[in-house]
This record gives sequence, C-alpha cells and structure tokens, in this order.
Amino acid sequence: MRFHVRSVAAFAAGLMLLAACGNTSSGTSDTPVSGGTLNIAMKDDFKTLDPAVAYDTDSWSVERALYNGLLDYQGFTTQLGPDIAAAMPTISSDGKTYTFKLRTDVKFSNGRTVTADDFKYSFERMLNPKTQGPMTGGSFWGSITGAADVYSGKATQISGIKVIDPNTLEIDLDSPNQSFLNVLAMPFGFVIPKEAVAAAGTDFAHHPVGTGPFTLATWTPGQLLVLKKNPNYFGKAPYLNEVDFQIGVDAQVGFLRMQQGQADLVQPDINMPSAQYIQLSTDPTFKSRIVKTPNVDIWYLGMNVNMKPFDNKLVRQAFNMIVNKANQIKVLNGRGVINNGIQAPPMPGFVPSYNPLSLDQNGQSLDKAKALLTQAGYGPSHPFPAQDLVYPKANADSDNLASAIQQDFQSAGITINLKGLSFPAFLDVTGKPNTTALSYDGWIQDFPDPSDFIDPILTCAAANVTANGGNVSFYCNKQLDTLDNQARGDTNPADRLKLYQQIQDIVASQDFPWVPMYSTLQTSVSATRVHGYQLHPVWPLVLTSIWVTGGK
Repeated sequence: MRFHVRSVAAFAAGLMLLAACGNTSSGTSDTPVSGGTLNIAMKDDFKTLDPAVAYDTDSWSVERALYNGLLDYQGFTTQLGPDIAAAMPTISSDGKTYTFKLRTDVKFSNGRTVTADDFKYSFERMLNPKTQGPMTGGSFWGSITGAADVYSGKATQISGIKVIDPNTLEIDLDSPNQSFLNVLAMPFGFVIPKEAVAAAGTDFAHHPVGTGPFTLATWTPGQLLVLKKNPNYFGKAPYLNEVDFQIGVDAQVGFLRMQQGQADLVQPDINMPSAQYIQLSTDPTFKSRIVKTPNVDIWYLGMNVNMKPFDNKLVRQAFNMIVNKANQIKVLNGRGVINNGIQAPPMPGFVPSYNPLSLDQNGQSLDKAKALLTQAGYGPSHPFPAQDLVYPKANADSDNLASAIQQDFQSAGITINLKGLSFPAFLDVTGKPNTTALSYDGWIQDFPDPSDFIDPILTCAAANVTANGGNVSFYCNKQLDTLDNQARGDTNPADRLKLYQQIQDIVASQDFPWVPMYSTLQTSVSATRVHGYQLHPVWPLVLTSIWVTGGK
C-alpha cells in the first residue's frame, strides 16, 4: 500500500541490524483495563473510508477498526487465520476453487447478520469500474473467473463468485494463485451491507457501516474523526471505549502534545520524524517507549513513462544514477538501508547486494548519468527541462528528503522544483494518468509475498487504473506480466523466487520506471498512559490491543 550502508558489507550489516530490532509492547501495565479514549494526532485528513477505494496507510489505519473480511492475520504475526470465515477454506486439488463457511454470529453495526450474499456484493462492487477503486484493472483479483468481464463492463456479476447458501461462499479462479488467501485478507475484501451503500448514495466513504470492533461516530473533515466501541462486534471487545483522531496537527506539534499529555499517538502509520526520534531516544520518560520493527517497504522516485521527458528510457536510466541514497538515509538518522531493487527486506526475494548499475557506495554514477543525458539529446544547446518533484508533505523529514534530491540533481545540471502536497492530494495527482511526471513515492507491503511489490504497482493491469492507482509510473511490460502470471501460480518456492528476480532485473536494469532508493526501519512512540501498543508486520495500526490508564 502507499504511505505516508555505504558499501555492500555495510549494507549487509545494516540489514542484520534492522532484523535484530524488536517490536516490544509499549507500556508497563500488565493487566488490561477497559474504558477511556485514545487520542491520535494526524497531520492530514483521511482520503476515504470506503474499503473498495482506499489504498493508503492513513485510511487503512481506520478501516481496520471498522470492517472485517473472511481472513485476518493472527495476533501480531503474518500467519493467516479465519475472521468472518468459520474456518480456513477448503481448496480443490487443482488449487482453483476456494470454499468458505461463514460464522453465523457476525452482524453489521446496523444490526443485520452477515451472509455470503454480502461478500459477493462487496467483491463485485469493489471490482466494478464505476466504483473507481484501484482494484478495477485486474491487479490481485484478476484471477477470479469472470472478473475480466466486470472490468470491461460486459457483466455486473462475477461468475466465479458463487453463493452456495447463506453461509457458504465459493470462489473459482482461472488459474492457481499462491497469494490469493493474502489477497482476501486485504481491506479490499472487507464486507459491507448493500443497503448502507444505497442509503449513503455516492458518499459511503463518509458513512461507513461494517462489522469491526469500532463504528464511526463523527467525522468533521479537517478537524476530528471519532470512533466508538461497537456493541455488536462478534470478536473480543476492544479495551478502548473511544478513539479520537485529531486532524490537522503537524508532527512537531503532535509530539509536543504527547509530551504534555494531550495526545497518545502521533501519526502512527508513518515513521517518527528524525528530530523527535533523536530527542525522545534520550528522554528518560520516552526512550523505553519507542517501538521498532523493520518496515517491509521501498522508497523510490516514480517516473511516468508516458510523459516527457520520462518517455525516453535513457533519461530514466540517467536519473537512476543521480540520487545520493546515502544522504537520504542520513536525513532519516540512519533508520534505513540503501535498496537498488524493487523488493524489500525481509521479504522473500530481496537480494541484499543487488546493484545492477554498478553504482558507488552512495548509490550514484554521475559521469555515466551525464553521458546518458547527452546521448538522449540534452546539453548546452538543449538544456534538460526543469521538473516538478511532487511529494507527500508529512513532516520536516519529507521536506528535507525532497531538498536533498533537489541538490543531487542540481549537481547534474538539472533543476528540480519541489511541490509538497497533503497526502490525499498527493494520492489524487499521482494516481491519475498523464498528471504527474515525477513523484517521491513509498510502498509498504500489503501482505508478506513478493507479488505485492509487483502486481499493484508494476503490471499492465495496474497501469490501466484510471483513478487511485498505485502504478504511478503507468509502466507496462508484457514480458514482465507473463513472468508475473507464471510466478503467481508456481508451487515451487525456489522457482517462484527466480521468476521474481527476473522481474526485478527487467525493472531495475532494463526499463527503469523507478529510481529505487532505500528501505526503512519503522519507529513509533506512545504516551505514558498507553499500554499494549505494538507495530504490526502488515497493518499500519491495530487498536484492539491498546488500553489506557488515567486521563480522558
């Protein structure tokens, strides 16, 4: 989802350091208590709470509290288990038919019992182009029999999604998909009631009805979003009575509020800003409350291959040799490792020493970059045109990272104009075709499988999404798609990883739609009255483990 080492030896050492960082629970109280309100400071408003549309860490932080799907990750692990499903599905011997039995005690927050028809409706709505969600181009869900007919407008129902009875759902695939259970656990697979969508008209995003541990009480755009405990929740009741998201709070102000007891968490779905990380790491009150875990992420410059000058592969290759990646990590106070590929540590398929362009210890090769730009036709008589770099303006680190990029390109004779946007605005302009030529992007895993770093952000299907898409380069390579389809159904893990490594070579050493830069270490901190707060390996925020003592 989108969100908000200076040599090979040092890179490997840095990777081991990330893997060694633990994710200990924040807080010292061993006995959970119920009640109270958790106060979370957020800089930007939420783009949407419609699970068919949202594809960013801000929105998913709230959606995870409002909805459920067939499956979910168990505790703070990557092990899948049943959620609304009564058990793990029965899978046919050919790997193409999944049969789910549903729990009979799950109700929507409007009081109605969930049935298999609700899942069929939710999936078909999510895949319908009229919904304008990012899954409407074939990414992830395209292997379901009949999905392509819905994408193309030939059908409104998907033949491969069958309601056997009110508590039995069958899903047929055209071909086996080794990550399909992970796909079903994504928020796009959350169930919603048809009547609530009809009642909300075109604004279900602001009037969500789900099955989760919380419900939306109020949402004042740009100011406050309030969640209340759901009395109809079928699972273990959350400890918290209420969660208040204070919107429009700059990170620096948010951390001051936390230190003053006025906020409990600050933008928990993104990394702590460097200044606050340095300060709180030495603060006797907060240093033991900082939680850390490797982020399975990749940060990169996305170049729209359909827009000039990035329709020229020589230009894209040159850009891959200009960014000082080591400086980017310095801005983050060392909380990252250089990454020259498309997979992230500790994802299977990540290659620690990957360096297909023979870049130096900083991730650069300026002389080669200048030669490539000359070959592309740029020089004193034909200067390279100034470019806008669009980036999400989350905190001071965002500005500093973008400024460092600007200086790198200035050293190569290229003018970069910085254009920082709020996160929702950034998602809008980068997810639409022919709108943004150059952007500073990040991708964090939706689920622990290499396909997640390809299907939604590098395939032709993802390039065909016309709104809210993740393929910001609008890159399409049929050879890559063929290898991706082959890997998706390959049951041999070693052979499957080899296919993903071939895909990485196509992207990072042949076509260059990105400038891959680094992967990060996630760090977050909570107020002293917060207990049970942990970083999840997949979800940006889990509220059900948290309780508070004292205060509101």
